[in-house]
Amino acid sequence: MPNRSAQTAPPPRLYAEWVAVALVATALVVALVLGRLTERLDHIIYDNALTASGRPPPDDIVIIAIDNRSLQALGRWPWRRSLHAAALDRLADAKVRAVGYDVLFVEPTAEDDILAAAVRRSPNYLPMVIDVPGPNGAPYAIALPAGPLKDAAAAIAQVNLHFEGDRVIRRAYLEEGGRGRSWLQLAALMAGLKPQGALPGEDGLWQARPVLIPYGGAAGHIRTISFVDLIEGHVPPELLAGRHVLIGATADGMGDSYPTPTSGTTSQMPGVEIQAELLDALLRGEAITPASQAAVLATSLFALWIMLLAFLRLSPRDNANLALFLLVALPLLCIGLFAFLNIWLPPSAALIGLLFVYPTWGWRRLNAISGYMTAELRILEAESDSLPGQRRSGVQREITVQTSMLRNAIDRLRDLRRFLSDAIGRLPDAVYVTALDGRLALSNVEGRRLARRLGLRAEPGGDARVLMECFRSADAGHISPFAPEAPAAGAGEAVTEDGGSFEIRYVAQRDAADTHVGWIIRVVDISPLKQAERHREEALQLLSHDMRAPQSAILSLLRGPETGIPKAIATRIENLATHTLQLAEDFVQLARAEAKPLSLEPIDLNDVTIDAADALWPTARARGIKVVVEGADDMPHMVDGDRQLLTRAVMNLVGNAIKYSDEGMNVRCVLDERDGRIILAIVDQGIGMTEEEHARLFERFQQGSREGIGLGLAFVRTVIGRHRGRISCDSKLRQGTTFTIDLRKSDFDPFADE
Repeated sequence: MPNRSAQTAPPPRLYAEWVAVALVATALVVALVLGRLTERLDHIIYDNALTASGRPPPDDIVIIAIDNRSLQALGRWPWRRSLHAAALDRLADAKVRAVGYDVLFVEPTAEDDILAAAVRRSPNYLPMVIDVPGPNGAPYAIALPAGPLKDAAAAIAQVNLHFEGDRVIRRAYLEEGGRGRSWLQLAALMAGLKPQGALPGEDGLWQARPVLIPYGGAAGHIRTISFVDLIEGHVPPELLAGRHVLIGATADGMGDSYPTPTSGTTSQMPGVEIQAELLDALLRGEAITPASQAAVLATSLFALWIMLLAFLRLSPRDNANLALFLLVALPLLCIGLFAFLNIWLPPSAALIGLLFVYPTWGWRRLNAISGYMTAELRILEAESDSLPGQRRSGVQREITVQTSMLRNAIDRLRDLRRFLSDAIGRLPDAVYVTALDGRLALSNVEGRRLARRLGLRAEPGGDARVLMECFRSADAGHISPFAPEAPAAGAGEAVTEDGGSFEIRYVAQRDAADTHVGWIIRVVDISPLKQAERHREEALQLLSHDMRAPQSAILSLLRGPETGIPKAIATRIENLATHTLQLAEDFVQLARAEAKPLSLEPIDLNDVTIDAADALWPTARARGIKVVVEGADDMPHMVDGDRQLLTRAVMNLVGNAIKYSDEGMNVRCVLDERDGRIILAIVDQGIGMTEEEHARLFERFQQGSREGIGLGLAFVRTVIGRHRGRISCDSKLRQGTTFTIDLRKSDFDPFADE
């Protein structure tokens, strides 16, 4: 026979296919991340996440807008510097926290000293201009506020905004600089951030500390006051006190407005409001930090290689579940970082990598496995069967050679499955297959678990005789096939040292030639069943003795000499005690009917019915009711049953018929035989029952309209069910009820000769 270890190893071609797919997918992800090819898709995801996470307008930021109304009231732009100074004086009088004046004052005028004096009255931050490129080949040029303004300001800020590839403002660099100097963004200065200094090795203009602006809403989200209202004194000082104020242009044609993720496709947001949104984020600590390119690449490759490694370790179904999990988990991870840690990690490259690698690997895997399966099927077809079986002819109608070989292989595997089914079945119990000498050939999971419980190992080649020695017989049965003079099949109960109870069955294993080749042993753990039986017996003992004894004592005291208890109360106590005794008795009888081994014998149902009627004659007479047995004189009605249980069941039905009949009525017990069945019908003319009562008839503790415990019919159903009979009921309200017992006729012939 060929070396099977070489044949069953995974095909080398599959590994080669995996390496090729892994390299292509890795290259794709690297190209997507480094080439920023997924930016548009990442922008869409980010914009939707940002829109969904809107926040309320800030209470500590106010915009003073140089809007259309202000231009109409105060004159065309540019305004005199004294007008700006008047606005700053009003803000200083209102005791604002800080002012960001997003207006360029780079050209000197005669009123610069007036404006500088107003700037000094409160913390004012003025912007500068950075031109790229600068004159005469310089990388950049800067223009600071004119004259005394640059010294009067609390600090000079840069207000540069940077477009993304789709011409939308999403990010800002908190710090820019060059030639050993650096300038903070206007909003960063107002938020109290400190510069980190020039980057080493940077000669030209550089940008650092990028953040994504978490816009709270569309344009107009921040509280805005018209400049003219501030100048004319229409703004209450308390509206400005202690707040951050930004002054900037919002009027049409001023040119300082940009599209943002939340401004929609038809509107833009003024630059001063963008600064206000950034300031709000910095003050709240909610500015979004974009993940570095290295972090995006590492995350994308990590998810990709988890999927690639899973291809070699997991089943196709598990791979599909893992792919689905990663496709859901990656966006959730990105949204979670965005929502809770203020970090934006673009997921598109990782998702595209997964969407590429999974179907590609599935295609290449199927191709490689198809070739491997064809080769293996040819080897299998050339091998001889290790198990005896019927040789099948090839199927001529198969479309391809591969499917034909697969069909033959499936037939042979079915033979093997039949063998295993015969050996261990589908039992959830411990099963062992051994050789004649006790050498263990096969065991199921439960068998190995039981062996570990006993401190042994149930591995192939182990000695099953040592395992069977751990069991001690608890009855006269045969529990071990290795015992002297053990029969070919045996069964019995056994116990172990740890107190476990087991049922052991064994049978001889035979091969196709009917030769005895080994044993099949099944061990069933019945410890819970034995424990339940002990609990049931304890409960029955409690009901039959410990509960009934006090009630009987109560009745004896009440029926004794004068007790001093008022008669009405004594009668009531007596009824309750009697009810409790009856409940305990009925429950004990029901429990025994459910668990007591049946003592079956041929009995005449005529005698059972007559005994029941005679036993209830005093009760019937007291109520003025006549019980009539019909059909008992015609012939014996023999059934195989437990006389005691059947008699009590019939008594319960006749007793119910008497209970629910009125004085002067008859209760008929009609015996008949039909189609090999013995039929007993108990018919009354009583009050009947409703449909709701009929639906719950045989349930426990379902009492009728008259006195009772509610266990009698449950007892009847249990007894008849254990005799493999049927019980039915037909009832109409105020017309009577008929209970019918249907039992199989006994094969015993009372007239046969002994």
